[in-house]
Amino acid sequence: MKKELANEWQKIKSKQEALTSKWKSTGNQDLLQFFMEILPKVIDADRCSFFIHDPVTDAVWLQCGTGLKERSIVIPKSGSNVGKVVATGKPVCIVRREQQSEFAKQVEEKVGYMTQNMMCVPIMSQTSNQVTGAIQVINKQGENGHLGFTEADLALLERVANHVGMVTENIYLSQEMVTVSDKLRGTVDMAEWVIKMWMGFMGLVILAAFGVIVHFTPHMLEILKR
Repeated sequence: MKKELANEWQKIKSKQEALTSKWKSTGNQDLLQFFMEILPKVIDADRCSFFIHDPVTDAVWLQCGTGLKERSIVIPKSGSNVGKVVATGKPVCIVRREQQSEFAKQVEEKVGYMTQNMMCVPIMSQTSNQVTGAIQVINKQGENGHLGFTEADLALLERVANHVGMVTENIYLSQEMVTVSDKLRGTVDMAEWVIKMWMGFMGLVILAAFGVIVHFTPHMLEILKR
């Protein structure tokens, strides 16, 4: 009986490790990519972007965005609306182009896209009080699009930010783990500790991902019915 339980445990462990490995290679980026594609339809926006904050270097970079490549934009903490969101941990909404930051206008000239209104909310860490990133949606669509995003849009975007907090934090932590593991290469005990910590955190991320997808399924079905 004990041997049978041990074998069953090993099978479950192998499946969990395979799932973790699969998620490690593609899961984080794929989930953010999914939200980048579905959020504009749910909130009725033209574009959506996700930004990652590195608390060590204090840099803020684009992880994924409509029509943009990863890290194609690096945001300053001062002089930009996204940077302000990351620095203060508070959302920023603009309803007129005149409220757009000078940095944003420079980016617009570079990418050939003009912002009329915008909403950006912080993504908070699940393990500390730090800001790990931000979600930005641009140019409200529809009949009343010129009025900008609504309070209901803001509430929904903040709920999304809460759900994907683990994902953005994991993207940053995975990069940090690579750096640390390189420094500790050859130290078997520390390597095993890093792996165990990684697997435990990934379990939480996977649970969060399923929760997010379940939460947005009704919205997606409603969109498909239109």
